[in-house]
Parts: sequence; structure tokens; C-alpha cells
Amino acid sequence: MKRRIPILSTASVFFIALILLVSCGIATRFYIDSRIVKLNSSIKGTVLGKYSVISDPLNNLSWIDVGSGPSLMLFYLITDDPNPPSGIISTFNSTYQRNYAGMPILSDEILTVNDYTLYRFSDDHQGTDFKSPYYIASAVDPLDPDFTCTITKNISNGTLADMNLTFDTGAYTIHNQSFSYGPPPTATLRRFGSYGQFETDIFKVRGTPGNYPEYQEISSTASSMFIHIYAAVNVSPKGSFNNIYWTDLVNLGYITL
Repeated sequence: MKRRIPILSTASVFFIALILLVSCGIATRFYIDSRIVKLNSSIKGTVLGKYSVISDPLNNLSWIDVGSGPSLMLFYLITDDPNPPSGIISTFNSTYQRNYAGMPILSDEILTVNDYTLYRFSDDHQGTDFKSPYYIASAVDPLDPDFTCTITKNISNGTLADMNLTFDTGAYTIHNQSFSYGPPPTATLRRFGSYGQFETDIFKVRGTPGNYPEYQEISSTASSMFIHIYAAVNVSPKGSFNNIYWTDLVNLGYITL
């Protein structure tokens, strides 16, 4: 399989350089100690995550414009092995976090390591991309961004499934949704671009592989498919600062397709 590596355009690099040179040429650096972690789930077809701000000694959260962050972004890759491929987290951190002088998400294909590609989810409304600075969901109050969340597989159309994101605690606004189940609000997460719902029938995937580019690492002898879900929290320059902040990427676990 051909290795796919997203390439940042010259315009994108210029944009990042520009935002770091504003404010009279002095970059105001946003930084907090925060992290998202995996929580154990006893419910089949479900993964859980928790985001916490550990410390904010300089009150940097107050720099964020109300309603524009911190923001949650979720990613996925599909394999025939319940163990996630190695190198995904370290490559994301070196490519996008960059010691908190980060990069925005600009492509559906986030990164590729050893032929395994990490993708961003799309929403349920015409395959709209989740984009900076809001991504999938943003804290209503930047001073109170902690949350726990659940991602659950929901088969709603034969063998086709959505991944539904629900915030169990915390107040977050979900973006780019044509509807929500509320309360609490629920984000419907689908395949990247305009591919739509996830296929859970491995024989359909094998029968028309061109329709399933992110299923390419499913072997001809595999009996199961697994979607591995990754999460990171972002703060983009919508406020009194110039840099882009990402937490470390974390693997929240897998759901059997």
C-alpha cells in the first residue's frame, strides 16, 4: 500500500508564521498543564475519556474568547487488530503539538505511520469537516473546561453505524450538527469527508475496497474490524495569545465494528 503523508501548503505555513508574529512582533504564548485520559468502560461498543486542567498558574484560560475553547477533537483509524499500531501518538505530538507552538488540522488524513493512517471524523451534515478553532465541541466557559465523554457505536441502518459522542459532565457546545439528541447534546461522528456511516460488514468492505480507503489494512483472513479512537484537546488563537496549544494525543480504546 502506498504511504500517504499529508503535506502542508505554503499558504498554511505562512498563516502559522503570521499569527506568531502579530502583537508588535512578540508572540504571547498560551500554556496550561492539561490532559485527556482514557477511562475504563465495561459497556460493549463504548469508550470513555476525561479532560482535566491540572494547573493554570498564570490564568491563561482567561485569555480564551468565550465559546472558542478549549475544544475537543477526535480521530480514528481502522485495523483488524484490537492492539493499536505503534508510533501514532508520538508522531501526532511531534507534528501537531510541537512543544505547544502547534499546527491546526488541515487535512482529513492526519498522519501515516507504517501504512496506518489516522483520519479526522466528519459530522452527519454533508460531511462537514471539524475545523479550527472550534473542532468538534468547545467549552461554553473557558474557565471551566473539564469534561468526561462517551463515544458509542450506534447501528442505525442495517450494517451501517455512527459513532455518537456525548458529554457526560462539563458544558460544551457541539458544532456542525444537523440535529442533536438532548439533553445532553450528542455529536454524530462519521467517516472522513463525505463517505458517510461506518460499514460493519467485513465482506462488503472486501467486495468494494475502493469505497473504503481507511479500511485498507484489513487482511483477507481477518474476521473482525476495530475502530481505534484518539482524542486531543486544542486551544487555537481566538483570544489574547498567538500560539496553538494541543494536549498530548491519547488513545481512548477501540470499538469492534
